[in-house]
Amino acid sequence: MKRGERDPLDVFGDLLAAAAPLDGVLIPLPTSRHRAAERGFDQSVELARRLAALRDMACAELLVKRGAAQAGLGRRKRLAAADRFRVRRGVALPAAATLIDDVCTTGATARDAVRVLREAGVAVRRIIVLARTER
Repeated sequence: MKRGERDPLDVFGDLLAAAAPLDGVLIPLPTSRHRAAERGFDQSVELARRLAALRDMACAELLVKRGAAQAGLGRRKRLAAADRFRVRRGVALPAAATLIDDVCTTGATARDAVRVLREAGVAVRRIIVLARTER
């Protein structure tokens, strides 16, 4: 998916629908606008939409990512980055949510998203990722 291929989305959606414990509204962790434009889609958003449809749940694109993609950054720089997300203006916020992301490298992106959502009053109950990179 990182190279613009959509084929894995349905397979991953099916796997997560069968196995993932979900709670509340599904919220994808979006990629940067630049990366989404390069690929022609945002893989986390597409995955969350498919999963929501399969599980008959709500999917809300509440977050906007700021700044450049983290590809090529080392662990320290990834962990030091902050304020990469903001909540979209004028959206209705759910009481509870499950975050969906494609890859976890250091956990810094998820941590940043959780902080922003909790500050907005959303209880993040779960974080689901497809893959975790090795150190």
